[in-house]
Amino acid sequence: MITLKDVNKQNWIDIVRLSSAEDQRNRVFEKTLASNCLSLAQASIEENWTVKAIYLNDRPIGFTMYGYSDELSGYEICRIMIDYKFQGNGYGKQALLLVIKEMVNQFHCDEIFITFVPENEIAKQLYLSVGFKDTGKVIKAVEDELIFSIISKDQLEQP
Repeated sequence: MITLKDVNKQNWIDIVRLSSAEDQRNRVFEKTLASNCLSLAQASIEENWTVKAIYLNDRPIGFTMYGYSDELSGYEICRIMIDYKFQGNGYGKQALLLVIKEMVNQFHCDEIFITFVPENEIAKQLYLSVGFKDTGKVIKAVEDELIFSIISKDQLEQP
């Protein structure tokens, strides 16, 4: 079962060791996303981000960071990743749905944004599969990123 847990003294190093691909290990900027280490550092400096470990039963397999984005003037899933050893099993979709639900409960937000580099086709298909839609806008980041959004109440009403 996929669950979200706080990142703490006991699990933070396990979260830092996770990567989206074997050849991306120990990089500050992975090919299509920031490393978990960079994200934890950012969240410790910028107050509006929540970080969670993604667990499969008792094993950490991923990471997410979400909160209020000043750049987007709205709530954003800033990072979500599943370690390369666990990809392709539907865990990313399960985790994404949990994050959306938690954000709605925590922030009572109506709309949630997510951004990604255009060449990350796997992420794009995942986001579309849960109801995110292309806003037609781009945000300037390390690389230009597409902005997708979901109306959270519509997504939560799906069976």
